[in-house]
Amino acid sequence: MRCIKANRTCGGYESAAVFVFRPYEAPGTNISSKFLSQARKCSMPTRAPIPGTDVLSEDILPAEISQAQSNELALRAFFYDYCIVSTNPNLSRGFLSGLEMMAHRLGPQSDLAKACQAVAFGSHGKPLNRPQLVAKAEMFHQELLGSLAEAIENPASANATEAKLVAMLLGLYQIIVATESNPGNHVSHAKGLAALMGSGHSPLSLLSTRQSAYVMSPKTRSQVSGIFSVPALSCQKDSLDDLLLSLDQVWRKFEASLELKGLNSLNEEAIQLERRFSRWQDSRNTEFKPTIIGHVSKGRSGSETAAGYWPGRVDTYFDLYVAGVWNIFRAARLLLIVLIVNLPNTTGDTDSHIRTANCIVEDMIASIPYHLTDNLPAFLSELATSIEITDPGRSVGGLLLMHPLYVASKMPFLPEKVRKYMLTCLSWIGSNMGLGQAGVLATVSGVIIYQFIS
Repeated sequence: MRCIKANRTCGGYESAAVFVFRPYEAPGTNISSKFLSQARKCSMPTRAPIPGTDVLSEDILPAEISQAQSNELALRAFFYDYCIVSTNPNLSRGFLSGLEMMAHRLGPQSDLAKACQAVAFGSHGKPLNRPQLVAKAEMFHQELLGSLAEAIENPASANATEAKLVAMLLGLYQIIVATESNPGNHVSHAKGLAALMGSGHSPLSLLSTRQSAYVMSPKTRSQVSGIFSVPALSCQKDSLDDLLLSLDQVWRKFEASLELKGLNSLNEEAIQLERRFSRWQDSRNTEFKPTIIGHVSKGRSGSETAAGYWPGRVDTYFDLYVAGVWNIFRAARLLLIVLIVNLPNTTGDTDSHIRTANCIVEDMIASIPYHLTDNLPAFLSELATSIEITDPGRSVGGLLLMHPLYVASKMPFLPEKVRKYMLTCLSWIGSNMGLGQAGVLATVSGVIIYQFIS
């Protein structure tokens, strides 16, 4: 960001150590007590045929690496791929930011460490063409199912925080191993997590639970509440949590309403909600908004646009949590617009709503390189010579992007080539980031968008 402000080319990070060691500091601690992250990017090469033949090399660990060391490296790779530690808590909540410290405290034999290893082995096994890693992932998964079932059955005897994280990670594991023939069982793990948390089965039930606790404590109204709220935005009237809950209410009214009179009233309510979405976008702090970092030129050769290479601007963000929040907002607003377009139109501004939807999708497309590349400045500098992303980014980038992409791909009023590009990106995420469900979403048809997202 400093390079952008100085209008100079950013050379990226010169040392991998920048990623390997991240300081954590609890309130009241001094610098000497900081915890040093062991996150490490997976450097294992893709298993390829023996030179001069079509025979794949043997799928074994290097002789100098033991199974215990392999497990440790998988754990470190998980921390790199999925944990976002915010450098400014006022702007970003991060993603699984405290998980590494907890896994370190519980030890390498803990259920939490094994769940992280299952995810890491699974998400790297398929892209690297290494069945041995996939088999290890499933071994850890099966071992953890019994522990999770016991925690759900007897929550009082379990480590509640660890059990909730394990349930979530096993759900993520199912998203990773999903295929068209076996879409995975992440919903069951989501229900287990809901049981441990005492909330409903929908993610929006979790938002409702947090909002209820917030409303019941008037003295804390100045404090941040909700999954998508940060201190820098606490003075805003509407949080994204508020907007998502309001969208849920409007959509359910739409599903339940049969009378034209009721639909006319609902149309007014939906338009009012769309104005709230617009105000939310316009009122974000400058630091929270995306920044233009470059452009992909038009007229690239090839019949199909590769993931990340759609012509137009490229945006960068404070971190992947912030980018993820923006795309959740965009997907929700697209759902609201498709609802408005399908309601009785009394204002005659359907074309205006469709233009807004196209602008939203342009913003989403501009975020794709940031989500999918490991080094955005390097990606931009190689645009003239490269035809595809050669260095995929952290898996969490694809995880946070895939459902917004799916929503956009199902918008009937968007150009066919745009929707096809969204599916191309989903397929790429499935193949290169090890998130099998993204590949499933690239081919699935007939799914009711709103029910899927909620």
